[in-house]
Amino acid sequence: MASQAESEFAKLVAGAIAHHKAGRLDQAEAAYRAALDISPGHAAITHNLGVLAAAQGKHRVAIGRFDEAIAAEPRYTPAHYNRAVAQQALGQSREAIQGFARVCALEPEHYDAHRALGLLWLAEGDRGRALDHFARTYELRRGEDRSGIAAKTLTMATRSKLLHDAEQFRFLSGRRRDRPRFEALARNYEEVAKEVAEQATTLFGRQIDVLGEDYNTAINICGAPELPGRTVSARPDHDALMRRFKEQQTGAVWFDGLLTPPALAGLKRYLLESTIWHDFSHIGGFVASYLEDGLACPLLLQVADEIRGAFPELLEQHPLSQAWAFKGLETKAAVDAHADDAAVSINFWVTPDAANLDPERGGLAVCRVAPPADWEVKGYNDDKGTIAAFLERHADDTLTVPYRENRAVLFESRLFHRSDAPEFATGYENHRINLTLLFGRHAN
Repeated sequence: MASQAESEFAKLVAGAIAHHKAGRLDQAEAAYRAALDISPGHAAITHNLGVLAAAQGKHRVAIGRFDEAIAAEPRYTPAHYNRAVAQQALGQSREAIQGFARVCALEPEHYDAHRALGLLWLAEGDRGRALDHFARTYELRRGEDRSGIAAKTLTMATRSKLLHDAEQFRFLSGRRRDRPRFEALARNYEEVAKEVAEQATTLFGRQIDVLGEDYNTAINICGAPELPGRTVSARPDHDALMRRFKEQQTGAVWFDGLLTPPALAGLKRYLLESTIWHDFSHIGGFVASYLEDGLACPLLLQVADEIRGAFPELLEQHPLSQAWAFKGLETKAAVDAHADDAAVSINFWVTPDAANLDPERGGLAVCRVAPPADWEVKGYNDDKGTIAAFLERHADDTLTVPYRENRAVLFESRLFHRSDAPEFATGYENHRINLTLLFGRHAN
């Protein structure tokens, strides 16, 4: 390519990328095509045209572009990855699995491909393979083979996060043979917590040395195997629940006794003893865990599968798309109103009732009026004011569910929901823990 052509090519590509980032897709496409005229068959530019097509919902066109890019450069990982994403969008699950597996073969540390495979195998009913890939995402985030994707959470902290971990270590010291180790960890974390603000703070050298190289990693993981019997209780009230779910234009219903006693005990033990509470910055006053970051365990995936089986009319077409656990670190820690990016959500609690200081509150409030179809969700923090005004207008159409251990709320994910004035006792075992399982995709 002559120097003048090279200069024009670089200018066109820079312009196309700027248009693309700004959402001016037509201008971006024109610039990419002009660049291809200068350098026909350029793999990256052809790939970017495929990304543009996918962004406009033209997934078959996108796959054609990705195929062209792969033909030009067979090991071009982004084209393989985005091809699999497009196949998944078209409902071609098996082809998408093959595509993501190819990405992992080319780039074993490709986090997004492993995460996608975890969810796809879960949808196929293969919990074992799903766990293999979630174990890999956890390794890439927290293990010896970490990729840097979670680097900030390994070098930052808040005071409440450190004090929570110290609490957990003291809890573990009474249940593990290496009691002195956990007691020493607790003292070290408490020492550093004195120097750290409540806002997320970057740790400096001495603090990192005191905490140790295992800070915010899988220091202790409690076994949570699948159970031979049921994990989700039989529901003789199933038909009545479904009638209540469908009695209004939007669906929301609650019920007690979601999990069988062995499943509740096993899941609770996993959440109390496993050092998986890595997220401390998503919502103030909470620590959290996600499928790809330590929450995935055989027992939880078994529970998710059985919940789908318990409510087939709602969930048969909606496989698990994400799951998280949130733990309130303050006695009145509450999650503000928000909607979930899924089709159907189920929220349930595992902290004992005795920890709840107000038995009539502390659970979940769900607005049963759906937000307008053209509502543009900006984000948890950005939408707070607008959502609050919407909820005030529809205060009479709110389902308020008091807190109970092992109580579940099943609702359409698009409905705004929030914590209902929690007030819990202090102490490690009294922290309010809620789990949310998301099924399907929004507008599916």
